[in-house]
Amino acid sequence: MTSVKLSENAYCKMIMHAVKYPHCSVNGLLLSKSSSSNAKEVEFVEAIPLFHININLIPMAEIALMQVDAYASKKGLVISGYYVAPENAKETSFDKIYNRILEKVAVNYREPIAVIVNCTTRDVQMGKVYLKVASYADGNYKNFDQIVIPEKAINICANTLDNNFYKKIVDFDNHLDNVSLDWSNSKLEEELENLV
Repeated sequence: MTSVKLSENAYCKMIMHAVKYPHCSVNGLLLSKSSSSNAKEVEFVEAIPLFHININLIPMAEIALMQVDAYASKKGLVISGYYVAPENAKETSFDKIYNRILEKVAVNYREPIAVIVNCTTRDVQMGKVYLKVASYADGNYKNFDQIVIPEKAINICANTLDNNFYKKIVDFDNHLDNVSLDWSNSKLEEELENLV
């Protein structure tokens, strides 16, 4: 069975995206170093926040996927996962997440990983974020028992909330509203690196 790990960067950006828009469902892509779907371990090193307004808008998702794919290629990474933080913090069913984006990711990465993020600001501050993880193939999900999150990532993420860093995260929706905003969040990543 493949093991799944999240870097501090990927974990914090996913959580910050969910916390910034607690009233909306949000989604994003997960990037890893491995280009092989058959790897025993997938480590997500970066998260790219996509949408918070309409996470099921396929034309915009296709544009985002093309841009993120080009960005990932330049960094030697591959799009190998997808995350959703449902509007309802108690939602944990993979059947209800939008798998059209996963189907697009599966074209280049045979069994992408799906992650459901359930958290509130209070959960993050207490270090109690719920993540449900599964691989996706042919329209079916296969649950993983656990995902590895470095303890340091949990502490850094709580610190980003205390310092209101989450307000700085830019998703693709923000970028479409104002193209000068950087959906790759490179400056925010530098700030996160300093916290690490």
